[in-house]
Amino acid sequence: MDDLPAQPHCPEDDVVMRDISGGWECPDCGHVQQAQDIDMPAEFDGPTIHGG
Repeated sequence: MDDLPAQPHCPEDDVVMRDISGGWECPDCGHVQQAQDIDMPAEFDGPTIHGG
């Protein structure tokens, strides 16, 4: 399984955004989002809800 965090997707065109200083930029349309403006998906480090 990948240990890399999920990259946010551009809200304008759903392209995976690239890291820039302090946030992310869409390589397609140039949309920029600051890190504090994005709700990142939760990262779970423990048992699943099914006990596995």
